[in-house]
Amino acid sequence: MTNKKTISIIVPSHNEEKNVVLMHKEITNVWKSLASYNYEIIYIDDGSQDKTWEEIKKISKEDSNVKGITFSRNFGHQAAIEAGLKRAKGEAVIMMDADLQHPAYLIPTLIKKWEEGYEIVNTKRINSGKESLFKRLSSWGFYKLINSMSSLTIEEGSADFRLLDRKVVNELNKITEKDKFYRGLVNWIGFKSTSIEYVAGERINGKTSYSLRKMITFARVGITSFSMLPMKIIMAIGIFLFTLGSIGFGTMLFFRYFIDPAFFSGSVILSAFIIMNNGFLILVLGIISTYQIVMMKEIQNRPTYIVREEVK
Repeated sequence: MTNKKTISIIVPSHNEEKNVVLMHKEITNVWKSLASYNYEIIYIDDGSQDKTWEEIKKISKEDSNVKGITFSRNFGHQAAIEAGLKRAKGEAVIMMDADLQHPAYLIPTLIKKWEEGYEIVNTKRINSGKESLFKRLSSWGFYKLINSMSSLTIEEGSADFRLLDRKVVNELNKITEKDKFYRGLVNWIGFKSTSIEYVAGERINGKTSYSLRKMITFARVGITSFSMLPMKIIMAIGIFLFTLGSIGFGTMLFFRYFIDPAFFSGSVILSAFIIMNNGFLILVLGIISTYQIVMMKEIQNRPTYIVREEVK
């Protein structure tokens, strides 16, 4: 008798006390058609303010395949994914959110693609037409911004709903950077990949925790993790102002001196010097910041998350 492969499912949760129970029922119902595989489900409570953790503990008592951890506070979705990846033991790992918008019925398709030899099986969300105008515009703007400013191309509609082979998970777990952007890291890491499309399910309970502020922060992490373009822009501005001040104004004042000597006043010279000096300072600060941004968080070496309690 051959040993069954184990599939790990990691489920980040934040204020999803009603949804985690429904999510668990969906996953276990789907698993009835996957009897040839073992499974483990790891719920990560990302500092919820409701009874999400209590519900996770109840589920773990009823299902021996369920594990759970809760953070000391809200550390963010990417930190929850990291905690799940580090605890997953399966030959393949599936990431999906607890809000029911990542449909569990896609799990067999993800596994099938994995068995076909794909080491990364991404998903692409298709708009159902029910999304708000803000949701559509913010999503479009997010991917346009990331793709225009970073060294990677992330497919519009992609999310942290995917299957990863064990070797991919092992490589991701070796990455020690503090601000992780898994949509970019999975793309950057390579390996054989494919993508399947889906229409997101309806959120039955609660509200999304992705506020505009969190979306902006998420975009900032993605850009700074994979792009030096902002620093290059700052340096370009510095070079432009330095050139304008030292060459442009200098040349103009040189010729102006012979045409209209009265124009060659101290205030004009001071203005030219200030522009030149500020441009030079911006250039220097841009170069220094390029290194400081990367170094600061690594030197601080703070943990990405802190676990308050864990059930196994």
